[in-house]
Amino acid sequence: MNSLVKVGKFSQNDIVVQISRCTFDIHVDDIVGALIIGATLVMLRPEGNIDWQYLSTLLKEKNITYMHSVPTYLNNFFLFLKNTNSESNAFLLRSLCSSGE
Repeated sequence: MNSLVKVGKFSQNDIVVQISRCTFDIHVDDIVGALIIGATLVMLRPEGNIDWQYLSTLLKEKNITYMHSVPTYLNNFFLFLKNTNSESNAFLLRSLCSSGE
């Protein structure tokens, strides 16, 4: 978390969407990191991470600025945005992190 803050990828001004399931270690960074830093944390409804229309709408409605997931997930989600002409829903993303796989 300190590394992400120092390089400017994550700050107290961010609105973080917690996408990863609890079986992935990154969910701890999203939840605990946001709380430690003082950022706003947006939790998805159950199964919300597989409902791309819901996630797309949530990005816009909640002004999400920080998102972290695995490359395949992000690629497929952004293809969905492109195919549904919803790219503008992701315009407020300030930091998009990808790791794993």
